[in-house]
Amino acid sequence: MISIIIPVLNEEKKLANLLRKLKQLDDRISFEIIVVDGGSQDQTVELAKKFAAVYQLKQANRGAQLKLGVEKSSGDILWFLHSDSIIKDYQQALLQIQRALEDSSYSAGHFKLAFDSSELFYRYLAKTSNLRADYLGLIFGDQGLFTTRKQYDQVGGFETIPLMEDWRLSRKLRKQGKFYPLSLTITTSSRRFRKGKIRTHLKMHRIKLLYLLGMSPEKLAKRYYK
Repeated sequence: MISIIIPVLNEEKKLANLLRKLKQLDDRISFEIIVVDGGSQDQTVELAKKFAAVYQLKQANRGAQLKLGVEKSSGDILWFLHSDSIIKDYQQALLQIQRALEDSSYSAGHFKLAFDSSELFYRYLAKTSNLRADYLGLIFGDQGLFTTRKQYDQVGGFETIPLMEDWRLSRKLRKQGKFYPLSLTITTSSRRFRKGKIRTHLKMHRIKLLYLLGMSPEKLAKRYYK
């Protein structure tokens, strides 16, 4: 079984479309959908309950949400998905995830990232993100990371931290084996850049640099969400 784990916070507009598409899939591959909310103030939880098993935390903490989702799941394969991510063929995604992890030399895998805009800036972001994943083994949440429960447990899983949880987990998984780069594209929203593309891009790089210099995820989260 594949457990699809989705952390959310005030995502009623994006989440509905994703969950409807997932629920329409046939049963060639067994799967479950788990949504973990971090204190939404809109109709996210009510909407999610129509399609998925829903768990709630009082406060948003992406690492804690993902960790709880895994604890509540029952699949032998774990697929971490963002609510604003789009894949043209989810059935094919499940099939390819299962096939990829049949090879024990791979500890995890990811999708080919794209943005919902054809502007040069977003094509550049997608290209550099894919290169980072392929050559550095750093997978962020919008790239659709998947792994086996066995590998996840062996590296200790997600940490209950508000930021950089995907960085830490992917680094640990990379030490266990190769990453399988699926040919399928996962398209993510460009909404985080709408208040200024260059400014937001530089801010994200600054967060990564500060992390490498030793700043805690808690302090980084305050800067990131400010």
